[in-house]
Amino acid sequence: MSAAPSRDGKRVAIFVERFLPPSQAFVLAQARGYERYSPEFLVGQRMGDGHGAETDLPVHSIANSPLMKAGSLLLKIPRIAAPALFPPLARADLIHAHFGKNGYVLSPLARAMDKPLVTTFHGFDATYRGDPKKPGGFNQVRFFAKGRAQMAGAGGYHIAVSDFIRDRLLDLGFPAESIHRHYIGVDRGLFHPDPSPRIPGRVVSIARFVEYKGYRYMIDALARVAARGVPVDYVMIGDGPEAAVTLDYARANLPRVTHHARLSQNAIRAELGRAQLYLHGSVTLDNGHAEAFGIANLEAQAVGTPVIAFRSGGVGEAVEEGRTGLLAEERDVAAMVNAVGGLLSDDDRWCAFHRRAPEWVAERFDLHAQTRLLEDYYDRVLADYRRN
Repeated sequence: MSAAPSRDGKRVAIFVERFLPPSQAFVLAQARGYERYSPEFLVGQRMGDGHGAETDLPVHSIANSPLMKAGSLLLKIPRIAAPALFPPLARADLIHAHFGKNGYVLSPLARAMDKPLVTTFHGFDATYRGDPKKPGGFNQVRFFAKGRAQMAGAGGYHIAVSDFIRDRLLDLGFPAESIHRHYIGVDRGLFHPDPSPRIPGRVVSIARFVEYKGYRYMIDALARVAARGVPVDYVMIGDGPEAAVTLDYARANLPRVTHHARLSQNAIRAELGRAQLYLHGSVTLDNGHAEAFGIANLEAQAVGTPVIAFRSGGVGEAVEEGRTGLLAEERDVAAMVNAVGGLLSDDDRWCAFHRRAPEWVAERFDLHAQTRLLEDYYDRVLADYRRN
């Protein structure tokens, strides 16, 4: 299946390892927003569920192609590029890999095909400072052991999803001129102000159940808010290795807990539109890992739901502090308690945040405006690549 040519006749091949887990819905949203580039996906394997289970965009699965499977093994293990084994890439003017490891894996192939490669760093790939062997996976280990440093030394074209991630890449030795900070943005056609009545005390969090997402801190804060007599109705959306123990802890400490392992984007919008607050508890781990940005914070604000979060990683870039949400220092549960309890108890302030939040998203994080900027960046990359 081939993508219809864009008005400008340019094509971009987008590479992800899996197409497409729920936590990566933004990849598909961005691709659907192109106007001047026609996108095609090259993926390691296509999942049977998740946000990318059905799409009208072309998706080429390496796992379903004997030729590309052979080429992938050559590329991943001895780092040998065989361009003839990857026909979907032959049509592309530019290749865009999401996540640092994927850009590292594809780099020999892009060089052999004489095509510019853009790699977006989304968080862990830029923030992790721990033992390279711990993340697991052959190429993930190789990426953290030496691949990331090789990418930094080679220059090239790299996108940081926030200023925080840009700073982390600079710390790793990536040249400033090789880094382009770009906010992905939010689809305001989907996430827009919701006139539905808000459920008193309804607080929503959307996050994987892993340590750095800070669910324990949020649960402790909400338990203390409830102990003050403020209604608390907590909705947790996500899945992950710590789900069972975290949900047990929440149900033991909070008056009302609802859990959804997975929801469609429409269902997420509906949950956010019924909530009074969106709560985000990400913290920085000892290995350096921290929240890159937190796009769910923007989705909440786009529907008019104020955000309360820790000032961690790039989270502060997604909140207009004091106007669309409140920030507390990392792990400061007492400050989070005061912010949640105060905003839930102050109707006038909540209404002011509720009105301002969608305006803030529209001004700075509209998906279509941001995608135009991304296409402008592609144009600059192509022009620079041809000069060199």
